Amino acid sequence: MFEKTLTDLIRGIRTNKKNEQKYIAACLQEIRQEVRSNDPDVKAVAISKLTYLQMLGYDMSWASFHVVEVMSSAKFLQKRIGYLAATQSFRQDTDVLMLTTNLLKKDLASGNHLEVGVALNGLAHIVTPDLARDLCQDLVSMLNHSRPYVRKKVVLVLYKLFLKFPEALRLSFPRLKEKLDDPDPSVVCAVVNVICELARKNPKNYLSLAPQLFNILNTSTNNWMLIKIIKLFGALTPLEPRLAKKLLPPITQHIQTTHAMSLLYECIHTVITGGMLSLGGNSDSLAAMCVNKLRIFLEDTDQNLKYVGLLALAKILPTHPKLVSEHKDIILKCIDDPDISIRLRALDLVVGMVNKKNCTDIVKRLMSHLLPSSNSDPTSSYPPPSTLLEPAYRTDIINRIIYICSQNSYSNITNFEWYIAVLVDLTYVSGVKVGELLTQQIMDVGVRVKSVRQYCVETMQRLISDANLLENCKLPDSNAEVLYAAAWISGEYCSYLENPTETIEFLVQPGVTKLSHNVQAVYVHTVLKIYAYWANSLIYNWDDDAKQELIQITAKLKGKIGMFCSCADLEVQERAYNTREIFSIIHQNLINEENNLEEENDYSSRKAPTIITDLSPLFFSFELNPVAPKAQKKVPIPEGLDLDAWINEPLPESENNESEEEEESYGYGYGQSFGGSGDLVFSDGNGATVGRRRRRKNGRKNGYESEDNEEIREKRRNERRERIKNDPYYINVDDKGPLKRSRSDGLSSRKTEEIDVDSIPVVRLTMDDFDFKPKRYSGKSKKSKGNKKENRRSPSPPSIPPVIYTDIGEMPENATLSDDEKDSKSNNIRQTTWNISEKNKGILDFDYSGVSSVDLSTPLGEDERFPQTTIYLSPEEVRRREEERSRKLLEEKKARMSEEALLNKKKSEKSKSKSGSSKTTKTSSKSVSKTKDRHAIKEEEPNKKKKVSKKKNTQETNPKKKSKKASQKKSEKKLVSEQEISEITENIQNITIESNGIKKTPAKTLLDIDDLCISYTLHLGSTTEITNEPPTLIADFTLRNKISNNSLTELSFTFESTSDIQFDNTLLEVGELQSDEQKELTIEFKVMGIVGVGLSVTGNLAYSTQSTDVEETTNHNIPIKLELPLSIFMLNIPKVTPEQFKTIVSQTSNFPFSGTTLIQLNPNDRTFEQIFQDESIRLTTVATGTHIVEVVSSAITIYGKSVQGYQVAGLAKFSVDESGDDNATFNIKVEFKCTDQAFLDGLIREIDSMFNEKI
Repeated sequence: MFEKTLTDLIRGIRTNKKNEQKYIAACLQEIRQEVRSNDPDVKAVAISKLTYLQMLGYDMSWASFHVVEVMSSAKFLQKRIGYLAATQSFRQDTDVLMLTTNLLKKDLASGNHLEVGVALNGLAHIVTPDLARDLCQDLVSMLNHSRPYVRKKVVLVLYKLFLKFPEALRLSFPRLKEKLDDPDPSVVCAVVNVICELARKNPKNYLSLAPQLFNILNTSTNNWMLIKIIKLFGALTPLEPRLAKKLLPPITQHIQTTHAMSLLYECIHTVITGGMLSLGGNSDSLAAMCVNKLRIFLEDTDQNLKYVGLLALAKILPTHPKLVSEHKDIILKCIDDPDISIRLRALDLVVGMVNKKNCTDIVKRLMSHLLPSSNSDPTSSYPPPSTLLEPAYRTDIINRIIYICSQNSYSNITNFEWYIAVLVDLTYVSGVKVGELLTQQIMDVGVRVKSVRQYCVETMQRLISDANLLENCKLPDSNAEVLYAAAWISGEYCSYLENPTETIEFLVQPGVTKLSHNVQAVYVHTVLKIYAYWANSLIYNWDDDAKQELIQITAKLKGKIGMFCSCADLEVQERAYNTREIFSIIHQNLINEENNLEEENDYSSRKAPTIITDLSPLFFSFELNPVAPKAQKKVPIPEGLDLDAWINEPLPESENNESEEEEESYGYGYGQSFGGSGDLVFSDGNGATVGRRRRRKNGRKNGYESEDNEEIREKRRNERRERIKNDPYYINVDDKGPLKRSRSDGLSSRKTEEIDVDSIPVVRLTMDDFDFKPKRYSGKSKKSKGNKKENRRSPSPPSIPPVIYTDIGEMPENATLSDDEKDSKSNNIRQTTWNISEKNKGILDFDYSGVSSVDLSTPLGEDERFPQTTIYLSPEEVRRREEERSRKLLEEKKARMSEEALLNKKKSEKSKSKSGSSKTTKTSSKSVSKTKDRHAIKEEEPNKKKKVSKKKNTQETNPKKKSKKASQKKSEKKLVSEQEISEITENIQNITIESNGIKKTPAKTLLDIDDLCISYTLHLGSTTEITNEPPTLIADFTLRNKISNNSLTELSFTFESTSDIQFDNTLLEVGELQSDEQKELTIEFKVMGIVGVGLSVTGNLAYSTQSTDVEETTNHNIPIKLELPLSIFMLNIPKVTPEQFKTIVSQTSNFPFSGTTLIQLNPNDRTFEQIFQDESIRLTTVATGTHIVEVVSSAITIYGKSVQGYQVAGLAKFSVDESGDDNATFNIKVEFKCTDQAFLDGLIREIDSMFNEKI
């Protein structure tokens, strides 16, 4: 009556803000007690509070069984609480869901439609494949329920059942189809909703519903149902083109008349996706009407309508771009919208509607988001920026600007000087890194558009001379890569330079060494090209002034180019050294020639040196023109050229074989193996292929014999061995035989035992030293012995997206475009590259794979029926039937045994009467009499032993029935009466537990000597489960002085802290213990290690005694050891019911470890029932610390839980083994399951030790 209600709980949580966790923990403890209450009202309130706490993130899976109990309540309010808790806490793997089948069947058949509705709502959330299979027939039969409220909910629940049990869709589809004609519109709306969802993955199954759906479309006034139907028709029209013409009039009418924006959008969307805009006739007017209606969406203040309007316009754009372009003004306004999603959708539209007329205006509008309006460049007429945008959005805008300008081979650009200015302006946009993309565009335009080259060179010269761009080149968002294009264009088209020497000065200024290595390489190359052009221009006005200027510039460049020689990049170094050497040669040549002319005073001084005139043709002999992408394939093969023939004849076989042996025996790298077609595959050690080396094919022709004999080849092998003997990259080979590869792993054919592995020199290599990036080669490189020079190529432009060309490019003579090239070119006209993304699966998406695979086009077969419902018996009913069956078997065995005993008695009496005449018969008679006397003595013993004796005597007289009687005897001994079962249960409950719920071990003697006696008990320091901290144990010692006339002084305990046992205080001082005095002490310690067998506490006991006769003190030091049984770690938990035990054990994943032990028993004048009773109590209370869950015939089930959270479940079964020749043995077979292997092994070993000691 004083329990907290849900309102009290919420009020308390709000009040205890500072100690919220502590307060909720206390409430959870109260709830754990309340859910065990027998009062259904208290239990329901506890579940409601627990449901609220579950919404705050607390786990309530432990109370799933109690939730089912509340669900089964007879009161509707309590039942509703239970179903609400189930919908929130139950998962697909919740164990108690198997118990809800009959409960749901009962609630679905209830006469109260509110209870039916609650059950249907709960089933939709907790349905599993098993529940769907068992309840599908009940739900289909409920489609004819008298209340529309129930029919509507049943239809909606069937959708969830179809997802879990797809076979039910085919079986119930005819009944579901009938509900489209239901008189209640809510039921029809539910059916349409379910069919629309099912048709998302496989709409073909629902084409047969088109007539009924079309009728609803023309007659219904429910906008939501019309939206679903129109959406469904949008999925069906691609499968049936005739539907488009049929649907066009009603959909057009809805577009013209409806005021519902949602219905209007669905109608327009269906017109677009259903292909109705391409039917011909009035399709253009229909498209214009749709676009005009969508403008209403864009003008609305609702952001959601604006967004869906932009989406719909984007779908109309590919087919009717002119209609969309008419509304450019409202679309451009959306670019300035503060909502980022609307801006992105507007940008998609802008990209699609660009043409030659509006390209400049649109680019200026986009540039307003990037550059300030105070720019002094030609592009300074931009509108003011709308807002400060994030870098990712600015990068996206730049990508779109470049795309719309370069798409379709720059077809939208009419002024390329304007485009070069735009690209230069984009270089100065802060917060973005698009230097590589801008580099590609500037170089591409500069190469392909001749008319813009002069302006491009002038603009690039301004970039090269920009000190700010050079100073900020190290910043992460700098676009200094554009200087690559600036230097390249300035060098390639240096004839347009107004002042070449000034450009050279900018290229060799000190700050250029901060640029990236690829830019520095181009700078060095450009310096040489501009110098060659400038020097060549001096030839036409050659005089002494020109000569002196050339000498001065050459000397200056020779000195300044040296700063590139110290670059870390090898390519830059090589170019710098080569260039400096060229300048040195030219400078020296000019100096020498000047000296010679002064001496000779010759007229030839008016002519420029030859070295100057020969330098320019190296760079400017031919004009650089663009090359078509497929020009190489179009090169015609010259007549008479055989590409498969040898260019040079192969080497003789001997040299070829020698080189092959060297390659194969010693290899070119680590981890090499052979690929197909004679390829030598190189691996990086992780399985990734690095490169291939083509093995040399045997070049010997038929009939060709080698000129070298065996001696010459052997001589070459010896020379090679001598050459590689001290090479650490080769394994020294001692044998003289030829080395040929015989295995794919690179080992030679000789035995590997012959190689001294320790003598192999090891070179430390790391994978960081290698670059395994795949490279492309234009052709196969061939190496010869004489030439091993490395080919170096000039650096190619940085890695950039594919180039879009203004024309086809240079092609070989007589080459023409193929059809596939024309098609591919025409198909790429309006392709958006960044808006195509695969839709990721959301958390609310369902798996439709099973439902979509169901075929509804074929009729049902005769064998296709609903699965038969399996009737599950309750545990009580199963137990009752088992006991009844055992009782019947026992009665039958007793009757059979009494009949056999009577029959044996009659036979013995007949044999006795026949053997009275002879002496032999008398002896036999005496023997029989003795046997009879023994039987009489046996009759005084218990009834069980009497039956055993009779059975044994019967087996002696009739050996054929021995095995049969033995089995009867064994079965009989296994039975225990109901009274004994109750006695066992009472004995188990009579365990000594203190009032605070702490369970102690029986007192054990630690030390018993002449002076002192010490006993101890152990118990846990906590009564609840502790999983995050080591368990605490408490030892209570009782000390008694056994000396009657003397005291013990300086008494103390010293304990040892180990890795398994940790003491806060290892010293425990007792002091003085008077004569016959008794003291009690307590010490705590923590178990830190793994709890297993052999766990103990060691220490030392020290005390002093003084003799009465002689005043002499004797010091005593005694080692002590406390054994820690594993049963001490078991908690005193509430008793588990058989139903709960069955649920716990059924989760095999919770008990991954199992073990078995056999306990041999000694009767000692006790009946086996008494033995089983005594040893079961000893097994549970002392050995394992568990409690008995249930007692059945000659078996018990036990369960317990340790303080660490380890669960132990077991089955102890009593049996009699009569396989031996002598007496029968009594056993208890114990089978355990546990959640920890070490804990289980320790329990089994302690059980074996305890019961073996007794025997």
